[in-house]
Amino acid sequence: MVKKDKKKKTETTKEPPESDIQDEVLVATTNLELEPEEVQFTDTSYTSASFESLPPIVEEPKAKKKKGKKTKETEALEVSKKASSEMFQWSEESLAEEQLKVEEEPVESPKKKGKGKKGKKDKEDIPAFEKPKNWKTMNKKEREAWMLQRIEEWRAEKEAEKQAILAGAKEKRIALAKERAELMAKDNAEQEIRRDILQKIVNLFHLFEKRKMDFENKKQLEAEWQQYLRCDGLPDPRVVTQMNTYLHVWKGNSACDDEELNRRCVEVLPMLEMLEEFVANSRQYTPLQAQSYNEVRLELREQLSSAIQYASYSLLRDLEKNLKFHSIKLATYEREFKGLRLNLWVAVRMPTRKPKPLEPDPEPVELSFPSMSVAVKLPKVIDGSCVCVRAARSLIDLLSESTRSYGLAAEMPNRYEDLFVFNVKEHVETYKLKKEQDDIRNKFYKEIQQKIREVENFLKANPYTKNEKEKEELDNLNMAEPPFLPDPRTFMAEQNDLAFKKYLKTCSVKTRSGEVNLRKYRICGGVLNLDLLTTPPQPKRMRDSVTLTTLQLPKTLQPMKYQIQYRAPSPPPAGVTRTPEEIEAEIKRVETEYEKLALVFIDLPQSVMWTEPPVVCQWQEARKLWTSNYINDYKFNEDKLTVQFRTGVLWPIGIAALRYSNLPYQGWDMRPDPESKGVLISVTGVSVTMTWLCLGNSVRLKWIANATTSALKEYFDKPFSVKRMVQVRLHR
Repeated sequence: MVKKDKKKKTETTKEPPESDIQDEVLVATTNLELEPEEVQFTDTSYTSASFESLPPIVEEPKAKKKKGKKTKETEALEVSKKASSEMFQWSEESLAEEQLKVEEEPVESPKKKGKGKKGKKDKEDIPAFEKPKNWKTMNKKEREAWMLQRIEEWRAEKEAEKQAILAGAKEKRIALAKERAELMAKDNAEQEIRRDILQKIVNLFHLFEKRKMDFENKKQLEAEWQQYLRCDGLPDPRVVTQMNTYLHVWKGNSACDDEELNRRCVEVLPMLEMLEEFVANSRQYTPLQAQSYNEVRLELREQLSSAIQYASYSLLRDLEKNLKFHSIKLATYEREFKGLRLNLWVAVRMPTRKPKPLEPDPEPVELSFPSMSVAVKLPKVIDGSCVCVRAARSLIDLLSESTRSYGLAAEMPNRYEDLFVFNVKEHVETYKLKKEQDDIRNKFYKEIQQKIREVENFLKANPYTKNEKEKEELDNLNMAEPPFLPDPRTFMAEQNDLAFKKYLKTCSVKTRSGEVNLRKYRICGGVLNLDLLTTPPQPKRMRDSVTLTTLQLPKTLQPMKYQIQYRAPSPPPAGVTRTPEEIEAEIKRVETEYEKLALVFIDLPQSVMWTEPPVVCQWQEARKLWTSNYINDYKFNEDKLTVQFRTGVLWPIGIAALRYSNLPYQGWDMRPDPESKGVLISVTGVSVTMTWLCLGNSVRLKWIANATTSALKEYFDKPFSVKRMVQVRLHR
């Protein structure tokens, strides 16, 4: 037995075959594999006879050494040979353990051991390490030992880094969840404080609004009683049925001369002012009442516009009776009504004579209307011997409300919702969104945990396989994050902004070329009607007080045919040079075309603050819009506040200014009035600064700084309601 053991001992000290060493080196230098779990054995006794069944070690032929420099692999092989011959001492116990390991290890297919791309194992991407200072003094064995130790350290560092990343990801998730919880708790606390403050403020405003409504109702009852005591036969604008009866009787009265027009202007304008105030304060009425007031108001405006047309026609029907003759060829009419100035200029048609062989060029007709600060020079193409020109300036705009760009295209949603209700709704929606986000995150993490358990169970069931894909999948699952979900409060604010921008888009109106958008501009100073008319047939007086008149239907004003659309050529593009002859020829062509157009001079009214050059436009009746397509050679004198232009049609003329020229506001100031118990409020805009005195239930305009005209001077120190003051400001 001793000899046999010695023989075994000598066999164990022999160098293992080179092929076995190569396999051992490959395992040591290839991809990192986790060590298989230790196999737990039962307490079983083993004898030497148990190892007799081991297969004998078969020596393989040694591989031929290649000439040349030794590579790292060959160095590693040599080091492993020496290490195996010197370090490994085989004993019976170790041999038994190796036998069990051999039985447990799976047998690799010979294809994987063969050479070629398919048989190669995936090598681990080991970085180039920095060599120590004593690298040159180290022998091969020491270098190999240092290299193996450094690789093991690098693997440990890599594993520790991966574990740190996983731990950091978990800590980050916990920190983010904690941060979200703290943020929502803080937001909830702030909302509670804000809700308490807003509730008190809103209750205070509701109290003031109730008092105001009570005051308005009391004021309205008193006005109704005063209207009843007057007993003037006029309807009460507060009663829609009375207004409808008034309109019905007015429409049935076909006769309308200048006296009738004067009476209607006196009666209707106060009614219109009252109805406009009702429409502006429509919140205190039911929707049906507000709609009825607005319909009556529009009908009243339309009827007043028709009355102006009928009165003009009635005046022109009998020139000898109604107009003032300056000569046998010229008659005029001039009268000022309440809110209206009406001028007529008529060249009476004379009997025709035989034309001369050479007729001289006709002289252009130049007209002036001093009461309206308007002058016009008619072109030569218009026969001045039988022309009729009407100039009428109405202080109220009776045309603009029929345009499609005047009113809002869409009503603002929740316009009268107070801030407290809005805040509560937003808070509820915010927490509802937070709960939905929490459900999304919980569902995501639940699915991830389930997948992680499945992969871990698979790895535990297969401990001796590499399972690289499963390990990578496990790492990815541990690092997985739910989809990005924004902060609920920020998200709700962004949604409110988007909803408001969407509403603004619905309010925008696409305008035609030359059309004036009344959401951007407003017609200031009323409307100027400058019309070329055909004189209706005149009555002929016969004997015995008999008068014969030709009846022309319809009994309305007939416009004279004059319409020339011309646009001056735009200046040449940059870099284009023209000869003086070409420039002179173009100027002559433009002047020739300009002679066919009417030249109009207008002094701008002083009741409007003109901060920028106004836009001159004309009314297209067929399309119901204001247009500037017929305006040419426009000139604005800022010092004298006059405009001059040429036009190819004589239609109603409007002077439009920017609606928001004084915006944005630069600042405001509020202080007590030293002379009364009121409060002075000053608002500074881009152009002017306005100051109001708020006293009781009224607002008084005190002064205007940096004004270009004497506008609104007639409204100083007069009490108005807030809505009425806004209307006065918009009309100026």
